[in-house]
Amino acid sequence: MHRPNFTTEQMTLPDDAKGGEPMLKLFAFTQAFAADAVDVLRRREEGQTMAEYGVVLAVITLGVLAAITLLSTNVRHAIENVAGILP
Repeated sequence: MHRPNFTTEQMTLPDDAKGGEPMLKLFAFTQAFAADAVDVLRRREEGQTMAEYGVVLAVITLGVLAAITLLSTNVRHAIENVAGILP
């Protein structure tokens, strides 16, 4: 009765049939990467919270106040000039 000798059978395989292990590792890595990406997308929060809206509002308010402060003298002079022209 013939018993298969796995070491001799592996050595007789053609070169293109060998190397299944790296392909399996690549497949496993790709599958794990895709699973992680799906998990990250599920946990990602969409939209702004009220705190973020508050920060944006504070920055806009400071910008408007700074612009009004810097331009107030020019605006006052322009209004006085227009008032002086009007009868």
